[in-house]
Amino acid sequence: MTGLFRDAGWGAAVTVVLSVLPFSPVVGGAVASHRRGCRYAAGLAVGLLSGVVAAIPLLVLFVPTLLVVGWLGYGVPPSSPAYDLFLAIVFGLFGLYTVGLSALGGLGGVWARLHTDWDLDPARWL
Repeated sequence: MTGLFRDAGWGAAVTVVLSVLPFSPVVGGAVASHRRGCRYAAGLAVGLLSGVVAAIPLLVLFVPTLLVVGWLGYGVPPSSPAYDLFLAIVFGLFGLYTVGLSALGGLGGVWARLHTDWDLDPARWL
């Protein structure tokens, strides 16, 4: 079980470091499942766990950004009755992007391990 969290942590670290690039959760999920060396269902699970772990530090950056964007007048103003719905949609899309794409990357990492000779281990990069 410890190896699962270690591999998910590696994937989350890759996601956070590459967060300035689009679709970085796919890379993080692929790294996590490639390190795990598992089949597709387990790769989906470790990619999903990697996305959940990566969402925590990304939320620390996302929430202040959302507040600044609101202060600049974009989106729905906080005094609007639809503000709660707006926040639910924004955070739902954030979760879908971060966790969903990490899970998809988990499947891609399993595919890369089974069908190619690529080495996606981030420990090799450091």
